[in-house]
Amino acid sequence: MSEKIVTLATLTYMRAQLLCAMLESNGIECFMTNINRMKEAAGGVGVKILEKDVEKAVKIFEDFREAYGVNKEQAVAYMKSIRRILVPVDFTEHAENAAYYALKIAAAFKAEIKLINAYLDPAGAPQTYLESYTYQLNIDTIIREIEEETEKSLLSLAERLKDEIDAKNLKGISIAYDLFKGNVVDAILNQAREYKPALIIMGTRGSKLEGLRSFGSTTARLLEKSRVPVLAVPQDYDATAFTSPIRVLYATNFDKTDYSAIRRLASFVKPFNAKIYCVHATLDEDDAVDEAEMKSIKNYLTDHMFELNVECGILETADVQQGMENFIQEKKIDVLAVTTHRRNFLEKLFKPSLTRKFLFQTRIPLLVFQALP
Repeated sequence: MSEKIVTLATLTYMRAQLLCAMLESNGIECFMTNINRMKEAAGGVGVKILEKDVEKAVKIFEDFREAYGVNKEQAVAYMKSIRRILVPVDFTEHAENAAYYALKIAAAFKAEIKLINAYLDPAGAPQTYLESYTYQLNIDTIIREIEEETEKSLLSLAERLKDEIDAKNLKGISIAYDLFKGNVVDAILNQAREYKPALIIMGTRGSKLEGLRSFGSTTARLLEKSRVPVLAVPQDYDATAFTSPIRVLYATNFDKTDYSAIRRLASFVKPFNAKIYCVHATLDEDDAVDEAEMKSIKNYLTDHMFELNVECGILETADVQQGMENFIQEKKIDVLAVTTHRRNFLEKLFKPSLTRKFLFQTRIPLLVFQALP
């Protein structure tokens, strides 16, 4: 069942943006409605929140009205901070492919891209690896050489991306980079907490391997642990021939977290004027429960997100995997979006469960939201 949505305030477009930024910086989920400029002139932009957050949100709104100048500065700073994309790279072909994809996404959001690389410190290797006395004597030299080589590679990639920015005359994008010693997944998660990106974009090895191995252990572990949405770009997807994600498939299993995921997905697709297909795949024909669940989602979107271009439906198919693949091809889907759950990671995405093999062999980018508590 969906959580009840209420209107906190009706403001001008700019003030609604700033209030939303303040609410989000305080952990309150919100979104704007009636943001069309003509509609704004008639009635203002609505700031919507979950009913459970009303008490906390009202206090923030009161402070916002009483000290608009101070809060405005804080809100603007927060809005800038969420226009950040974290891009882990290991200088492989699929990692560079993802970096170019991130560049095109950043152009739509006027975002900053931060490239990061994490390398294992040889000093942290098992003792058996350090048995050579000569190696121990030269450990500092080896570490320094690794750092220097990694930094050169990061700089080289950053320069190529900047050349692409200049060649395509892309505006409002900046490129930064950093390197870290230690475990790759831990380094990415730590950077996500410190850098506070809106999105993590990383490459995968494509569809030649089965199951989770096709995304690599690093990507698979990150998808399970990250609180920040992760957009995984398969190597088979040519990011240099990027086209805006104007057709997005959200695969639902009728979980209460769908509502939050769809709201976040709406923010992602907004610059692209995309259409969202909200689809549930099933082998069951004329399932009354499924029909009722889908109707609930439709009603929610009609009542609270009426400006969103979305089509909801149930895909009845004799083979769920093949049915979804056919749907993606027929509708020319650009991005597949899903929501994960820590305890049953992608196991109950569809009814019956769609195999991991399909999810991790997709040839289009996969946007993964972590279910919010």
